[in-house]
Amino acid sequence: MIQSPSHTKRLRLGILCLTLIIGVLSFSCNQEGKTENKTELKNQKPVLSLSTSEAEEIKGLLAKNKVLKTSFDQHQKKADKAILNGVEIPMPKDPGGGYTHEKHKRNYGEMYSAGIAYIITGDTKYSEFVTDMLLGYAEMYPKLPLHPKSKENHPAGKLFWQGLNESVWLVNSIQAYNLVSDAISKENKTIIENNVFKKIAEFISVDSKKTFNKIHNHGTWAVAGVGMTGYVLKDQDMVDRALYGSNKDKETGFLKQIDMLFSPEGYYSEGPYYQRYAMMPFMLFAQAIQINQPDLKIFEYRDQLLGKAVTTVLQLTDENGAFFPFNDALKEKNYLTSELIFASNIAYAYYKDSSLLPITLAHEKVSISGAGLEVAKALKSFKPKAYEKKPLLITDGKDGEDGGLALLRMPNGKKDEKITSVFKFASQGMGHGHFDRLSLFLYDGKKEILQDYGAARFLNVESKKGGRYLPENKTWAKQTIAHNTVTVDETSQFGANVKASSKVSPKLLFSNLKDSNLQIVSAKEENGYEGVKMQRTITMIKNQATERPPFIIDVYAIKSKEAHQYDLNFMYQGHIMETNFEYIKENTLSELGAKNGYQHLWKLAEGKSDQNFATLTWLNQNRFYSISSLISPESKMVFSRLGANDPDFNLRNDASYMLRESNKKDHVFINVIEPHGNFDPKLESVQNPHSDVSTIQLVYSDDNYTIVKVIFKNDEKYTLAIVNQEHDPHKQHQITVDDQEYQWTGNYNLKTN
Repeated sequence: MIQSPSHTKRLRLGILCLTLIIGVLSFSCNQEGKTENKTELKNQKPVLSLSTSEAEEIKGLLAKNKVLKTSFDQHQKKADKAILNGVEIPMPKDPGGGYTHEKHKRNYGEMYSAGIAYIITGDTKYSEFVTDMLLGYAEMYPKLPLHPKSKENHPAGKLFWQGLNESVWLVNSIQAYNLVSDAISKENKTIIENNVFKKIAEFISVDSKKTFNKIHNHGTWAVAGVGMTGYVLKDQDMVDRALYGSNKDKETGFLKQIDMLFSPEGYYSEGPYYQRYAMMPFMLFAQAIQINQPDLKIFEYRDQLLGKAVTTVLQLTDENGAFFPFNDALKEKNYLTSELIFASNIAYAYYKDSSLLPITLAHEKVSISGAGLEVAKALKSFKPKAYEKKPLLITDGKDGEDGGLALLRMPNGKKDEKITSVFKFASQGMGHGHFDRLSLFLYDGKKEILQDYGAARFLNVESKKGGRYLPENKTWAKQTIAHNTVTVDETSQFGANVKASSKVSPKLLFSNLKDSNLQIVSAKEENGYEGVKMQRTITMIKNQATERPPFIIDVYAIKSKEAHQYDLNFMYQGHIMETNFEYIKENTLSELGAKNGYQHLWKLAEGKSDQNFATLTWLNQNRFYSISSLISPESKMVFSRLGANDPDFNLRNDASYMLRESNKKDHVFINVIEPHGNFDPKLESVQNPHSDVSTIQLVYSDDNYTIVKVIFKNDEKYTLAIVNQEHDPHKQHQITVDDQEYQWTGNYNLKTN
């Protein structure tokens, strides 16, 4: 463990005060005779995020601009506390969550805060702290082997168990060094640059070349760290490697990552959770490129794609600001993270997109940078308002041809709240993707109603597998049964094989999200199960003539030449109120199945019915929800709960409701999902606790068309016609069923009453 390098011990002046009239440093004494060092910053020329003139402007505005002062004070307090505690650089030994792992993370954060404090105040106690810390790393880093807790399936670091953290350390630490470098002696600069930054850059870009050239968030952090270091060290070779890849042939590197990782709308294929994480290095490095090589016009690249990426990831949040938790996502993360403070500030500074200001206002702080300064000044005249969450179709894949996501959103009848349905028909999402094609999840205002499990992981909690992904992430969270979609024969899509699933994607068939009373999206998946073709159409409907909240008609059509078992599982949140069918509850718990996620579900009950539709109603906080389903006497309704074969209590005890169809070739699941009524425990009042659906009919179904009818108890009727192939918004269609003629133009038609 390194406490403080001996060759940088500070000479403390007792009663002697020196004043240099000409030079960089000026010294003044306080009443106790201690020396306070102040540095003139006029000759410093940072090249990453904060110029001297911007720092001086921020300093002048601290007394007038609350958000700037709050933001700066946080850095200064953090730096002051770090200086009081002193420099500590422990020998790396722990995995994520362990002391040494967390200490090296704190070190780069404290150095960055000290760098900010220095450039704003000029007080060299901050630059000395950064210098001492970096000299300590200069003594340690060249001697380090690979981390002792590194894993075979994760590229290793030296300071950290995985190389990703090494890159994050570099991105933050090079910024700190850039902010204080004018106050460091030439001799110490040489030591730090040669033994820290060049060594780490070499380890990341040469020794870990495979990761450096990877089209992945690990690669993004790697190229950003090395490229930013290249600018600070004035090493164009280093910069070019970061921009164009190790071979400088543009087949890898930063520009290739922008080309390959984002769709035309700015969707990042690993999902919003990882997009949030990746936006920081994308935007920080882009900012450095813009400052140092403006001729590259990086913020104009791919039709201003980086700006679109920021707005897209913000749209991929619920009304709590949390990212939709599909793929390997943790539900606690929201847009108030530091990554998006940086990203949204930079996006506003370069695109002047005022729609971002509600987000920056919600952050209640800005980055202390040129971009943060622009935002802070804009907020002075900004009238607070909510960030607008819109209905949105977001394509996936570099050309927008690998499926995508649909966000169906309508007001739910309460102030500033919406019903939000997320329909996922995206590509695999690389290693962090789940086998969840054609999955659906639902939110009502700030409540999660039908959930996606997200990742099975306790990030950086050492007692839970060192904070890494848990075994149940593979055995449960990634499996198809964990998602609100159809599982065939109790197996996962593509046999849970990432390589196979990465070769093909679902396809969007048609959509319309522009109608205020009707939003509809249809997509197909024909590769997830051999010989099984699937098409799911999600329709959100609001009848302006009634007070009923928007409801969803979910049509899931399956075709196969062979007979299969089809399980449509809904992971619901809440407490069961009632069903319109009888069920037998299990007295002894047993697993629902043997593998592919089924082994983690306790079977609780099973029901059947002689009626043609089944209804489950549950209560979530103060509102009731129902799923009404078209069934037959052979259909089974299965209740289960997560937690079987979970010896370490790694899984949540979530509930699910399954519609099971056995020995079927072709089948159409038709479900109506409706919010209704309310429950007020304070007033002890209940309104409309029962489903309003009275009838569900499959009017017609073949290769060309599917027609369904839903009738409510007040005799409202909704007839939805769906085109299954030859999609053309201008094509006319006509079909007669039981002497009833149906005519329409386009890919769908909704007839009311």
